[in-house]
Amino acid sequence: MKQLLSIFCWFTVLLLWGCAATVYIDPSDTSKYISLIGLGFPFCVLLVVGTLVFCLVLRLKQAFIPLFGLIACYGSLRDYCPINLNSPPPKGCLKVLSYNTLSFGNFQKNEQGNVAIADYICAQHADIVCLQEAAFYGEENQENIQSLFSKEGYHYQWHDFCGVMMGVASRYPIARYEVICQSEGNGACAFYLTPSPQDTLIVVNTHLESMHLSSEERSRYHQIVRNLDKADEITGKRAVLEKIATSGRDRALQVNDLTQFLDRNKGRKLILMGDFNDTPISYAHHEICSRLTDAYRSTGNGIGRSFNKDAIYVRIDNIFCSEHWKPFAARIDASIPYSDHYPISAYLQPQEGKVSKEAFH
Repeated sequence: MKQLLSIFCWFTVLLLWGCAATVYIDPSDTSKYISLIGLGFPFCVLLVVGTLVFCLVLRLKQAFIPLFGLIACYGSLRDYCPINLNSPPPKGCLKVLSYNTLSFGNFQKNEQGNVAIADYICAQHADIVCLQEAAFYGEENQENIQSLFSKEGYHYQWHDFCGVMMGVASRYPIARYEVICQSEGNGACAFYLTPSPQDTLIVVNTHLESMHLSSEERSRYHQIVRNLDKADEITGKRAVLEKIATSGRDRALQVNDLTQFLDRNKGRKLILMGDFNDTPISYAHHEICSRLTDAYRSTGNGIGRSFNKDAIYVRIDNIFCSEHWKPFAARIDASIPYSDHYPISAYLQPQEGKVSKEAFH
């Protein structure tokens, strides 16, 4: 019994480590199915924790195995579900916000007759806002949104990804922008902001490859996640998993373009935000996190669910910053119902000797 329990403990730990290790493997360079393994990370964590509890109750000496497995996986656990002390932002911080708006919430109106999402964005008084899926469906809607942004004192710039708009609203002038990568309705753009005549801040807005699951397919995915023991019986399972794997490979290609851009601009003031369409245990997240600071990992708390549909209870929207900033109070606002995403925000404090604080007053 003792030997069998030890074997089982090590088996669960190796499963956990295997899931965590997939972030180092490029799905576009190996097998696209690698991206599916990382999705099992939270279930492996629960399995190891359950094994630890069992050992603590019945076989105390074996408890060191799952405990060691969890400690060795600390970095991945912190990526997925960070726990931090409250970090109220000091004065002089830059507030940034990223929001996949689902076409501005299909232009739902509030009691004032304004587009609810646009009013929400303006009420946050962020200095820089990155928007994904910002389709207008007509010039009148676009003029209404831009009018609200102008009243808030924003400069704005849009890029059309095959009918799916991506944009930045900023309190600082936008000198120009460039497309880093594009694949139909997804991609990434770099916007060059000028907080002062002698200063340039690069803001990268990302909307990486979607899984392209229909409502019916998301329902099947929900069934797979909720009933892993009966996954083989679920109709259409293979087609759903194939789509998820293919999107993981395509995201890896986009992230490779992104990392090349980041490497070319190393040492410059840079903020990267957006919808990754991938979990914190993924090649996409790891590659960016190895170059920039993850604001939510550093200052947020909990899983931070940012996609609010079906079984995808995970953070797929992110804010990253270069060493020129120290993040504070990253949070996901789960009170806003207008889109299938929740907005994510953070405060960034300029670091002495790296950014002029006067530029952000």
